[in-house]
Amino acid sequence: MSLELPQVLIDEMIAHSRTDLPNECCGVIGRASDGALTLWRATNDQASPWRFNIPPQQLLHLYNAIDDADGDLLVIYHSHVASEARPSPTDLNIARLHKGATEWPYWVLVSLAEEPPSVRAWRIDDGDEPDTVKAAEIELAITTGEAERKQLEMVEVGGRPRVRESEL
Repeated sequence: MSLELPQVLIDEMIAHSRTDLPNECCGVIGRASDGALTLWRATNDQASPWRFNIPPQQLLHLYNAIDDADGDLLVIYHSHVASEARPSPTDLNIARLHKGATEWPYWVLVSLAEEPPSVRAWRIDDGDEPDTVKAAEIELAITTGEAERKQLEMVEVGGRPRVRESEL
């Protein structure tokens, strides 16, 4: 099993990781029905070097955008600022929220603990025991090609939180 991503998206995830230092970054990659890929830089509302969380308003925006393209959520990505690019126990706890899903997204982790940064892909699926998950590293095949890159940010409009999407 392997995950194919264009170099432009690998570079974007590394750039996002560096931009959000000292905190973890997070985002997703969606795949439209025609195969086109879009990376969205999301906000880590935990603002933490140890964990991440995408705000619910941004998640709703992402799911709607992917659904509008008749696509699927291909990748959840985030960075580790001082540890290797492998799912942490915290990551596995987050992944447990997907337990029982018919299609799990891939996880891509970027580690800034070394230079150059390490980028690795993982498949996290239901574990063998109830309420458990398991992670298995998969090949990350880097290809040529283009993809859309977008930034999500939270803004206030009329005193209410809204999502603004812009091109990178």
